[in-house]
Amino acid sequence: MQRIFLSCALAALAAPLAAQLTLVAPNGYDTVVGNSNNIYPFGRGTSSMRYQQVYDTSNFTLAGVAGPVVITGMRFRPYPGVVTSWGGGSWPNVRIDMASCPTDFTAASATFASNLDIDLQTVVNGPVSPSAGSTLGNGVVVPWHLDIPLATPFAYDPTVGKDLTIDVWLDGTGWTGTTRALDAVSGATALGTRIYSTAGLASATGTVGVNYALVCEFQYQPAAGYASAQSYGTGCVDRAASTFYELFANNTFDLSNTSLQFIPTGSGYVVLQGGNTWWTPVGGNLGLTDDSVSAAQPLGFTLNYPGGSTSNVYVSSNGFVWAQSNTDSGCCNGDPSTLRGGGARWCALWNDLNPFVGGTVVFDQDLANGAAYVTFSNVPEYGTSNANSFQFAFFASGLVEMRWQTCTVTAHQVLTGWSPGGGQRDPGSIDISSNLPILTEPDLVALAHRTSARPVLGTTIALNTTNVPASAPFGATLFGLVEINAGLPLDSLGMPGCRQYLNIDTSAVWFPVGGVGSTNFPLPSSVAFAGVQIRTQSAALVPGINPLGAISSNGVRLTLDVN
Repeated sequence: MQRIFLSCALAALAAPLAAQLTLVAPNGYDTVVGNSNNIYPFGRGTSSMRYQQVYDTSNFTLAGVAGPVVITGMRFRPYPGVVTSWGGGSWPNVRIDMASCPTDFTAASATFASNLDIDLQTVVNGPVSPSAGSTLGNGVVVPWHLDIPLATPFAYDPTVGKDLTIDVWLDGTGWTGTTRALDAVSGATALGTRIYSTAGLASATGTVGVNYALVCEFQYQPAAGYASAQSYGTGCVDRAASTFYELFANNTFDLSNTSLQFIPTGSGYVVLQGGNTWWTPVGGNLGLTDDSVSAAQPLGFTLNYPGGSTSNVYVSSNGFVWAQSNTDSGCCNGDPSTLRGGGARWCALWNDLNPFVGGTVVFDQDLANGAAYVTFSNVPEYGTSNANSFQFAFFASGLVEMRWQTCTVTAHQVLTGWSPGGGQRDPGSIDISSNLPILTEPDLVALAHRTSARPVLGTTIALNTTNVPASAPFGATLFGLVEINAGLPLDSLGMPGCRQYLNIDTSAVWFPVGGVGSTNFPLPSSVAFAGVQIRTQSAALVPGINPLGAISSNGVRLTLDVN
């Protein structure tokens, strides 16, 4: 790395920080009361929670911010409402992180980690203390009562187009005192989104509330002399393929008198049109009621499926079959999120069916032919007389078929498809009929490259690569001075969908541990390097993932500086 720094020794000493400035988000609410209020996150006393607030870049640019700034503090204010007062209090253990958001606030993810870019930084780790105060009546703006200076200032540039994420880990343990719900904005003028979970600090996902934001005053300074790390481009291979499904709106189901055949590949299925050979049921009615799941139905053999195996199936009255024991009947519409997040299941006609008032659901074994069947015959859609007949066929070879006769659903959304469950990624709804054959295979998350901290002169940072496949024996961090911002396509090398984001001046090999590869990067202490920019990227050897057997990450632009 020495020759990189020698070739870069052109930078000058940074200027000191300017005077502190303030702005209020959402924009336009500095002297206007919000139209909502909330106790999340700073109003639940001893209850712990995780809360993210994503603010749109326009909250900064509309306030005149035209370049990078350093956020030094935040203030929140109580919602006025009725005339009341509170005594204040303190939480002794609150962690607050800040980061750029990889997506626009309107597309924020329910997965907390997906809303945090590579510049993630802990800015507060200690007590947070709302002060005592009182409201002055409905519609009257109340002075700020929750002042949070940042122990570590955060460098943020709204002009690069990435929104700002505030990530609050509020440990309610030790809270004493009283406080007031916060002023907030709901609707199009909120210019923000919240993501929250009251299940505790360990929650990885939460509920997304688009167009909702707490009223916050940001204290900031122009970012002269501040080091930064910014991501650009995207990694490969990004694949959501373990699950497939089609959502049918009311009265649009179009698979009647067809069938699908699921042929196992070892890691997934090839899904083809089947011959629709119908097994005539001979067993007894399972006696399913409305919104119920059967007891274990023994297949008579071990069925291997992508991600597991089973000797029993469990039949939901609402048109799908579980591979493992589960009492969730899936009332009352097919739901992609639940499909991906639950256990493995095959869904022929997942909606709201009611076998309690008509039709039969029968389980049959055909041991001589290594087969078992679940047959819905003339089962009505809930609240209607619409009869539906369809069948699941399971074979000892691992083959599965879903077969439909006449099916009519007019009042509910239908989901047809398959997922191994366990939190798989969402590929989106497809038109099954026009997309055959369908290949399912394990999901892959693109190789991601980020820094452990901002590249401050005189420190050592880690350049980390995550989402490294378990089959990767090694990888490398690449360094260069010249940025290829749009990326050089690597398809011709046998890496379809991958790009090179820098010239390669040097590299450092790493061996992944737990899906993470890391390179320590010691930075010089001389202020002569302030303002120097270095680009980094990573690549990993992954045999069989594509013709070359290699994948690449996004790029990272490091701007070295003294703060």
